[in-house]
Amino acid sequence: MSRPFSSALVESGKIWIVILAVVALGFIVTYQFVEPPPPKTVRVATGGKDGAYYAFAQKYAALLARDGITLEIVSTAGSVENLGLLKKGEVSLALLQGGSAASGDGGELQSLGSMFLEPVWIFTARQKTIKRLAELKGKRVAVGASGSGTHLLAMRILGADGIAESDATFIREGSAASVRLLLDGKIDGAFFVASPAAPFIGELLRQPGVELFSFSRTRAYTHAFPYLTAVTLSEGVLDLARNLPPRDTQLLAAAANLVARNDLNSSLVPALLDALTEVHQTGGVLEQKKQFPSLDFTDLPINDDARRYIANGPSFLYRWLPYGTAVFLDRLKIMLLPFIALMIPLFRVAPQLYRWRVRSKIYRWYATVREIDTLAHENANASELEPAVKRLQELEKEVASVSVPLSYTGELYHLRLHIHLIAEKLASRSGKPASDA
Repeated sequence: MSRPFSSALVESGKIWIVILAVVALGFIVTYQFVEPPPPKTVRVATGGKDGAYYAFAQKYAALLARDGITLEIVSTAGSVENLGLLKKGEVSLALLQGGSAASGDGGELQSLGSMFLEPVWIFTARQKTIKRLAELKGKRVAVGASGSGTHLLAMRILGADGIAESDATFIREGSAASVRLLLDGKIDGAFFVASPAAPFIGELLRQPGVELFSFSRTRAYTHAFPYLTAVTLSEGVLDLARNLPPRDTQLLAAAANLVARNDLNSSLVPALLDALTEVHQTGGVLEQKKQFPSLDFTDLPINDDARRYIANGPSFLYRWLPYGTAVFLDRLKIMLLPFIALMIPLFRVAPQLYRWRVRSKIYRWYATVREIDTLAHENANASELEPAVKRLQELEKEVASVSVPLSYTGELYHLRLHIHLIAEKLASRSGKPASDA
């Protein structure tokens, strides 16, 4: 390898080392603003272990495990307790029945979308058939366990019909106990909020002494409670052979929402929505195929990342790359614009820095050359010029050892030519031949 070529590589390498150091420093500074990686373990509040919320959470957990995320399922009494755990920060996620959240909860909580519909089932003893809920005044009614979404919704619906604690006997028991009380004839009616697939729903529909209440004023109820929607349970849809239900029945339904705290790591959202979509997109008795997850039927603000996912599907990174790789690249996207903004001027200045570095190896000698040239113009005698001649000889040797890229050789030869001209000038003043200078 020739010396000029080697010199060019050395000088170019020095420039790029400086540029890379500046870029690395920029990365270090910018990285401080990158969101931390998503946690490996996430806690979700569900409901009783015999309920639909718990069963669905188990399905989510199995799917999230593929992405290296452990979903820790916390069994609770229901939506009200779930909401409390979420607000306290004891869980990051919770399945909440529509209408469980208060209007002020939107400041710290967000919905990741509605997952499925849960009808409000009101079963009564057949001999006590009712057409309006107001007829439950003076009756014994199971309204769900305290702390459950069933209890919260039952009390609101009964209150809208003018039935308060003083107007009826409310039995606060869970689903299993309420079913037994109804079948034993110890209560006149019972509220349930559950999926049509819940085993006890089919059991009650098959009982000859029990009747399912049909809401005749669904528009009035959905106007009063916007988080409820009217659904029709078609004749025979649950059991065609037994023709259950025996007639078209009008029901009200709340939507189960997956709710998160506002501080949920945004990188978790694609993995969560992937799992939710896989579980719920097939639909059900009341849900159409691919209707859920949905942006509808929510009473909390929708998380921005969840909104984009539900509306447009996963982003390019999460659609085509493994979850871990997509998370890494997605976290670094905040660094892309600063990186580009930093690299453009650096690339522009690199050739100028290179040119300056090479020329500085040549031009730094001109200070000495100018000093000797000034001395040559003065009326000095031969003895006073002797040190200048020696310095010029040393300078010529030093310059001869300088190595520069071929493209700058002309400037190096200009310097040597100037040295030779001054040497001739000194020789003429000292009376010695230029070759001796």
